[in-house]
Amino acid sequence: MWWDDIALIAERVKRAAKASRIDATATIEPGAVIDDSAGPVVVGPRSRLCAGARVRGPVVIGSDCLVGNHAMLRGPLLIGDGVRIGFATEIKQAAIADRVSIGPLCFVADSRVDEDAYLGALVRTSNHRLDGQQVSVRDGDREILTGMDKLGCWIGARASLGIQVIVLPGRVVAADTMFEPRVTVARNYPTGRYRVQQVVERV
Repeated sequence: MWWDDIALIAERVKRAAKASRIDATATIEPGAVIDDSAGPVVVGPRSRLCAGARVRGPVVIGSDCLVGNHAMLRGPLLIGDGVRIGFATEIKQAAIADRVSIGPLCFVADSRVDEDAYLGALVRTSNHRLDGQQVSVRDGDREILTGMDKLGCWIGARASLGIQVIVLPGRVVAADTMFEPRVTVARNYPTGRYRVQQVVERV
């Protein structure tokens, strides 16, 4: 099940990062902070951590990545190659695949994001229920209890999420799906394009 992959991120990071390693071609701007007190941090070739970015291990960052100003990366965290992370975005306990773009002021937690997905500014993944119950997921008509208190979502390959999209806990965004701005993803939708219908009145 896909949520089992989230629980295994820590083990995957442990296998990939035995010790902290910053590639000689990586750029760590003045004011960026790498904290490996809780686990190693690996930064791959030609990746850049901008001023004010903070990375707290265990974290693996691939090659040709950009971590924007004042972004916060909290391990365990796997980031693939060619990933773009915007200003003041926070990511924790997640697997981010190659060429993913995550805009400014986003929050991605306890989640999986597949190749070439695009998250616009202010996208939020919710990772726990307000009533404190364990997170459940939908599989067709079945509701499955995961046994997890915190679980975000699975965003499929090439999915596009517009500004201020919110994804509720345990949801799946299908590959090649587009959610236009300000949609709340409250259930699993088939692949397609979705928007919120808006009525604007002059008062």
